[in-house]
Amino acid sequence: MGIRTVDQRGWRFFDTGKGIVDMGLSFSKAVKARDAAALAGLFTPGYKGNVLGLNGMEQVEDKDGIRRYKMKGGAAVTGPEAAAAEWKAYLDGFESIEEVSLFVHRLKDWQASPGPDAVVRFELIGTPKGAKQAGIDRALFDAKFDASGGSLKFREAALQEGSRYISETPQFVNVADEAGIGIVNRYYPAFLNTPQKFGMIRYGPGGITATDYDNDGFYDIFIPDGVESKLFRNTKDGKFEDVTAKAGLTGLDGVSVGVFADYDNDGFKDFFVSRTYKPNQLFHNNGDGTFTDVTKKAGIGEDCCTTVASWADYDNDGRLDLYVGRYLDPRDRIPTTFYARNGEPNQLYHNNGDGTFTNVTEKAGVGEIGLCLGNVWGDIDDDGFPDLFVVNDFGRSTLYHNNKNGTFTDITVKAGALAYGAGMNASMADYDNDGRLDLYTTAIRSEHAWFAEFPTVMRYMQNVWLQNVWKSDMPLYWQIFQQSGFGFVEVFQMMADGNALLRNRGDLTFEDMRWKANANPPGWFWGAYFGDYDNDGWLDIYAVNGWAYNNKDTEIELEFLNNVVSHQDTYKTGLYFDPKFFGTRSWHGWERNRHLRAQGDGTFVELGRASGSDLLTNSRGVAAADFWNRGRLDLAISGSTDKHALLKNNNPDKRKFLEVELIGTKSNRDAVGARIVVKAGGKMMTREIAIGDGYGSQNTLRQHFGLGDAAQVDELIVKWPRSGMTQKFTNVAANRFLSVTEGTDVLVEKKYGAKDR
Repeated sequence: MGIRTVDQRGWRFFDTGKGIVDMGLSFSKAVKARDAAALAGLFTPGYKGNVLGLNGMEQVEDKDGIRRYKMKGGAAVTGPEAAAAEWKAYLDGFESIEEVSLFVHRLKDWQASPGPDAVVRFELIGTPKGAKQAGIDRALFDAKFDASGGSLKFREAALQEGSRYISETPQFVNVADEAGIGIVNRYYPAFLNTPQKFGMIRYGPGGITATDYDNDGFYDIFIPDGVESKLFRNTKDGKFEDVTAKAGLTGLDGVSVGVFADYDNDGFKDFFVSRTYKPNQLFHNNGDGTFTDVTKKAGIGEDCCTTVASWADYDNDGRLDLYVGRYLDPRDRIPTTFYARNGEPNQLYHNNGDGTFTNVTEKAGVGEIGLCLGNVWGDIDDDGFPDLFVVNDFGRSTLYHNNKNGTFTDITVKAGALAYGAGMNASMADYDNDGRLDLYTTAIRSEHAWFAEFPTVMRYMQNVWLQNVWKSDMPLYWQIFQQSGFGFVEVFQMMADGNALLRNRGDLTFEDMRWKANANPPGWFWGAYFGDYDNDGWLDIYAVNGWAYNNKDTEIELEFLNNVVSHQDTYKTGLYFDPKFFGTRSWHGWERNRHLRAQGDGTFVELGRASGSDLLTNSRGVAAADFWNRGRLDLAISGSTDKHALLKNNNPDKRKFLEVELIGTKSNRDAVGARIVVKAGGKMMTREIAIGDGYGSQNTLRQHFGLGDAAQVDELIVKWPRSGMTQKFTNVAANRFLSVTEGTDVLVEKKYGAKDR
C-alpha cells in the first residue's frame, strides 16, 4: 500500500506539472500566431485577474543605447474576453515575433482545487513597431489554473515582475566569417564509428583558446576540433591566418582543450593539448612560430578522456605545474546516477625544472574522480598559495585548499562550495569588488526544475530499490547524506537550479548567491567568463549555451527526466543517453547565449538580445581577449557541429580602460597567480592571473580593467606569488596598455597601433 501510494502521488504530481507545460505550449503557439480566439479559449469563463502590464511600459534605464522598460500591473480584469484583449493589444504592437515561450517557474500548490497554483515565466523576442531591431520581453506571472474541464485554463493571473530590453544597434557583432575563423566544428570520428556506452559524449567537446603564442602583442586563437584542430595567427588587420601546418601542429584530432603556458620560463608559451582516446601531448615553443613535440621527454601521462586542463605554480617554486581534468571513459561507462563518482581520476604534474614532470596526484591528494568539466586555480584566502576548484558533471564541485607543503585538503563541505549539479565551467573572479575571489560554475537550469520536489524524489528513491539498482547507488546517496544530511529534496533542486555564484565571505566559507544575484539564467550552460564588457568598473558574465540541436520545436528533456525517475534499471543500460533513442528531437537545443550585465550592487540583468550577443549557436567554449587592442574585451566562441563565432565589442560608450600585462622573474614568467588591484573612480578592482579557467578554454593573460569616467588610476598594485613582493604605482593615466616586470618599478607602455578606441 505504501509503495502504491508513493507511486500514485508521484505520478499525479508529474501529470499536474506536465499539464501546465502543455498548456504553456498551447499558449505560446496562440501568442506567436496572434490568435485572439485561441487565447480567449485558454481563460475560464469566470476568469478574474489583473492587468499584466504588457502595454504602456515605463522606460527606467538607458545605458550604452540599451533601454530597459518596466511592466506595471494594474486594475482588476474580469472575463476571458478582457484578458485576451490585453494580449491582443500587446501583440498588435509588434512588427514581427521570433520566439514565444511560457514555462513553469515554480509549482506553488500542485494539489489546489480546482487546479494548481504556479508561477510561470513568459518570454517573447520580437520587433516592436517602429523599432530597428528585436528586443526581448520577460515576465513572471502568478497563475492559478482550473482543471475541472479536462484541460487547464487560467482562472487568475497577476504580474510579479516584467521588463523589456531593446536597443537600436547591437553592441556585439559576429565577425567570424570575415576574420577567417567561421569554420564548423566536427565530431570526433571515434565517437561515431566505435561503440560508445555513453553515446551523447559526441555533443560535448570542445573549448577555445585565446593566446599570444608569437609575442607580438596581438592575441591569436586555437580552436580544438574532432577531426583537425587549428591555430590561427592574428594578422592585426581584423583577420586570422591558419598557421597550423607552419607551426607543426597538424593532425590534432579528438581535442577538447589546448592551453598555452611558458612552463620553462624562456619567454615563449608552450602548448598542452588533449587527445581523448590518444595520448595527450606537450609541445615546446621554439620561439620562431613553430612547436616541437616533447611529450615523451616531459613524462606527461596518456590520461585518456581529458576534457580540461589548467596551469599554476601550486608550490611557488617559480615553475608552472599542470593539472589535467578528466571525464569517464564513454566506451564502457555511463554516469552512475545524478550524483556520479565514477570518472577517470584527475592528474597533477609537478614541473621539475628540467623539461620533465612528475605525477604527484596521490601525494598532493587532488585525484578527484568526479566527471570533470572545469578546473581553475586561485588564492581564495590570500595566503600566497593557489587553491584549486574542480567542477564536475553529474555531481558536485570540489574545493581544495593549498596546505603550502605540496598537499591539499578538501574543504568543500566546510566551505559551503558543494554546488551540486551538472557542473561544466570553473571560474574565479571578484565580481563584487570586495578584494576576494568568488567562484562561478555553469550547469543546467532546467525549464522543468519544478519536477525536483518531494513526490518525485520519493518515487525515484523507491524505484532505485524496487528495480534493484540500489547496490551501486546507495554508497553515493550515503555520500550525499554525509555532505548534506537529510536534505535530499534540496540537493535534487540544486541540481536543477543552474549556474552557481559562490560569494567569498573571507573566512574560507562561501554563500550561494545564484538566485539573489540573478546569475543563473535558464539553459544548458558550458563556458563562461567574467569580463568588464562595458568598461564601467564591474565584472559582467558571458555564458554560452546549448546541447543537442535537432529539429526545432521539439524537446526531450521532460521525457528524459521522467524516464530516469521511472526506469532506473533501463537508465543503467545507457539507452537514454543514446542519440538513436532521441533521434531527431532536440535536447536543450536552439538556446541562446546569455550576457549578464553587472548592476553594481551585486546583481545582474540578462541583456543578450539587446546587446547582440545572444548567439543562437550550439556553443561550448568561450575565450575573452582584446583581439584588436582597442581597450574593449571581445569574445571567441566555439560551436559544437556549428560555426565558431567571434564577437567584436562595439560598445558605443567611450569609457576609459587600462590593460596590464605582467612578466615574472622570480615568479613564473607568465605571472600565473599574481594579483593586480586597481583603485580608480571610487572602486577597487581585483584580478588574479589564471590559465585554463572556464570550460576547455583559455582567456587573455593581459588583464583588462574598465575605469568608467576616471581619467587616471589612483593606485595600481601588483602582488607576486613566489617572491611575495608588492609593487605600487600611483596616478597612472588611463587608456593605456602597460607592462610590469617583477622587481622593476617601471611601467612600460605598449603601443599597438590600434586606431579605434
